[in-house]
This record gives sequence, C-alpha cells and structure tokens, in this order.
Amino acid sequence: MNWPTPRRSLRIARVEYRRSVRAIADNTVQMLGFGVFLLLFVGVPTVGGAYGIYRFGDRIAANLPLLAAARGATAVAWVGVGVITATRTVGKTGRIDREAGMLTTVPARDVVGGLVLAEFGRLFSIAVVPLLATSAAWSVALGTPVPVVAVPVTAAALLATALLAGHVVGVALKIAFAQSELLARYRSVVFVAAFLVYVAAITSDAFGDALLRLGTALRDAPMAYFGDALLVGTTGVDPSLARVAGAVAFVGVAIPALLAVDVRAATRLWYADRVRPESRESRTGGSRTNRGTTGESSLGVLAGVAHRQTRTVTANVWRRTKRSPLRLVYVAYPLFFLVTPLRSTVETGSVPRSLPVFLAFYGTWAVGASALNPLGDEGAMLPVTLTATVDGDRFVRGHVLAATLVGLPLVVAATALTGYLSPLAPARWLALAAASAVVTVAGTVVALGVGTTFPRFSEVKVTRSRRVVVPSKTAFALYSVVVVLGFGGAALFAVEGTPEVVAGLVAFLADLAGVPLAPAAGTVRLAGGAVAVLFGVVAPPAAYRYAVRRFETFTL
Repeated sequence: MNWPTPRRSLRIARVEYRRSVRAIADNTVQMLGFGVFLLLFVGVPTVGGAYGIYRFGDRIAANLPLLAAARGATAVAWVGVGVITATRTVGKTGRIDREAGMLTTVPARDVVGGLVLAEFGRLFSIAVVPLLATSAAWSVALGTPVPVVAVPVTAAALLATALLAGHVVGVALKIAFAQSELLARYRSVVFVAAFLVYVAAITSDAFGDALLRLGTALRDAPMAYFGDALLVGTTGVDPSLARVAGAVAFVGVAIPALLAVDVRAATRLWYADRVRPESRESRTGGSRTNRGTTGESSLGVLAGVAHRQTRTVTANVWRRTKRSPLRLVYVAYPLFFLVTPLRSTVETGSVPRSLPVFLAFYGTWAVGASALNPLGDEGAMLPVTLTATVDGDRFVRGHVLAATLVGLPLVVAATALTGYLSPLAPARWLALAAASAVVTVAGTVVALGVGTTFPRFSEVKVTRSRRVVVPSKTAFALYSVVVVLGFGGAALFAVEGTPEVVAGLVAFLADLAGVPLAPAAGTVRLAGGAVAVLFGVVAPPAAYRYAVRRFETFTL
C-alpha cells in the first residue's frame, strides 16, 4: 500500500494539535477543568511518585515482584489506552475539520497519519513529564542510567501500538454507525447505555478486581512483553530477553499492519455514503400534515384540558428532544453525586434514608432543567413561533406539560419506591413523594422564568461532529441556586435535627468572624420555612407571569 507521507502527516498533526490546544485555551471552563486534571492526576502523582521512587526505589526493586507486576500493568495500560483512543475516535478525532477540503487537497492516507500523530502528541504530551521524572528518579535510586532511556522509549512504543489499535476500533465503530440504519437510528440510545455502563464500572468496587484479573490473564500476551522492556537495566530484576525481542518485533509488525488497516477503514468511512434513517411516516408514505400532527395524537387525552396550541407546543418540544437528545446532556451531570448512595444500596441490599431525598432533589432539578432554554431551543423556528398565533400563556404551559408529563411520574415513582424500601416512616416518605410532585411543577415554572430571562441561541460542541444549543451558564447557575435554596429551606423546616446542626454551624462561623451571632434552632427552622415558601409558592406564579410577558414582548 501507499504509506502516509511523513512531511504532510506531520504538518496536519501540528495543525490539529494546535487546534486542540487553542480550543481549550479559548474556553475558560475547559481550561480550568484541564488545569485541575493536570494538577490532580499528573502533577501530584508525578511529584509523589518521583519522590517515593527516589527514596525507596532500591527497596522496591529488592522486595517486590516487579517483573510480574510490570507485565500485568503494561498489558492493562495497553488495553486502557486502546479503549480511550477508540472512545475519542468515535466522539471527536475520527474525522478532521474541513473534511471535504482536506480530502480533495491531500490523500486520505496522509490525513490518517496526521490524525494519529496528533492524537499521539496529545496523549504523550500529558505523559512525558511523569515518565521523565519517574524514570530519572528510578535511575538515581538504582545507580544506573538505563531506565532513563528504557522507560520513555517503552512507554512511547506501548502508546503508539495501543493508540493505533484503538483508532482502528474507533473508525470501525464509526463505519458501523454511519452505514447501519438500525445503529444510526438508535445511536443516542447506544451512547447513553454505554455511558451508564461506564459509570457503573468505574464506581464499582469490583472494578479494581477486574483490572487485576485482566492483568493476570494478559501476562503472556504480546502487549505484556513491554513489561520486560520497561525493566531492562533494573538492578535485581532479570527480564526475559526473548520477551524484549518479542516487544520489538510486536512494534515492528503491529504499527505497519494497524496503520494499513486504519487507512483502509478511514477511507471507507470518509468516502462512503452515510445512511439517513427515515422516519416512520416517511417509510409509510405519510403526508406532511400527518407528520406534523403525529406528536399531538399522543396528547389527545388532554384535549379537554389543554388548548390545541398548548398541545402543539408540547409535541414540538418532544419532537426536538427525540431528534436531538444530546441537547439535554447537561441534565446527566449531577448523576455522579448519586453514585455513592446507589452503590451503597446495591452492595448492602438496603436503601439508606438519604436516597429518597437525593432522588427527589435530583428529579426536581432535572425536570425543570430540561425546560431551561425555551427560546433558544426553538432555533431557526423562533421567528415563526414568535409571529404565530400561539400566545405566551399557551407557549409556557406547553413547555410545562412537555417536562412534567414525562418527568413528574418518574420522580414521584422513584421517590415513593425508594421511600417505601427505606427505613423512613410511611408518613414521611409519602409526604416526600407528594412534595416532590409539587416542587417539580414549581421548579419547571421557575426554570422557564429564568430561561426566558437569560436565553442562549448559540450552539456548543458536544462531540467533534455534533453541536447543540444548551442553556446559558447564568441560567443554569441561577436556576440551580434557586432549587438548592428552596429544597434546603424545606429540609430545614421539615427534617428533625437539621435546624440544630445549621444553627451550630452559623454560630461557629460567626465566632470565627468575630460576629456575635448565635441563632436559635427555632429561628433557623422558621427561616428555612420562609425560604421554602418564597421559592416554592411565591416564585412560581411570578416566574410564570414573567415568562409569558417575556415571550409576548421578545424581539429578535
């Protein structure tokens, strides 16, 4: 085959690498998040690991089974890098920006080489400092310069082969999603299921055991040969020269073979036609009118309660969500806070008292958050919606129905079921379930008021090829604060013992600040009740009226 031209591939890789750096630098939130990641997962392990190796490296080499551990660790690392690369290829790096222009300017093989080199540069630039620091400390501790060369070279070879293998798998998955009508239609469902499996895996106590078993099972696999190469020159360790030679041979065979497969797969992905799943109405020859009323037919039961225009707004919201479920990806972020109580429930077989409360709180927040950008969600249809006959009252009611008809039963059912299984008294979990129903509706109305005040119309990139409109940061933060204050005030008023704890905390902080303040528990309880009434009773009607007026007076 014709191999990628090194010069062109390097130029493409340099441009792609700079784009990724610029994308992070231009986004303050991403830059802060990446900085925290580097500090916690690169900086701290580098300093701590290098110091530990420098101080105790000779003892580690003399007393621990380094060779067996290195073989298993390198095999697991190879698989891990491959999985990460495959995931990134499916989501971001499987295609190049300005694809049509690039593929008509340079051969596809050079584009593949550039993408792979850029990904290698991204990953290796993160790993190079820890590798150099730990290998230098290892060399000083053992009194030999060999690890300074052996460790980085072995790591680079491992990264190159694993990255190519992962890129091939990722491109193959993209081909499957691009050319299979079934997978293309249920793409979002597959991604959500994969995400849930990922969260369940990394939060499970069995994850560590699974990695240990994987390392043991792969100790004789070719990727485990890197473990012997990693320890070349280490005092007290006798790596197998045959395995070291096998690692060299593995690199020499795997890189060209995987690169050849990658070029062919990427060429098929980029030049082949993608399937476009047809809607059920299109396949059955349904007319435009029928397609326009399909969503409303499911709301026929509300014909005597909601106006037709209200039901039309509700159906349109559902239709947009079905077509682009990624626009609600932000609703899933707080699910990570539920990992601990859910894992405790699974492991112990009993539901803790806190789980119904957490589910009620998250459900209330999530249902309202799904309606947090009513104007921005209209997209290009906003001028049509504003000039149509639908008024603000029906527009707002339609969004409330769209969120609560789906979310309200789920929140109440989850709260009631976990409350029934928990040690909470029946009166308490029944009251919690009833309160969650009321607060969910109130929170949705408040979200519409906040969202119409701070709308967002610009799209953000959620994957390399997908951009969606999400709520503004101001609306997201303000709505979250309102829900936290309202829910927290209700907890202060209703949960025994909470006012005493909060009163003690306030007194402690006031004492530190030199302020003579020591509120009584009863005062704190009344204040919590007042806050709950403010955000649960007073705010929703005001937000409703404001959202109606905002829609009716909004100008582009």
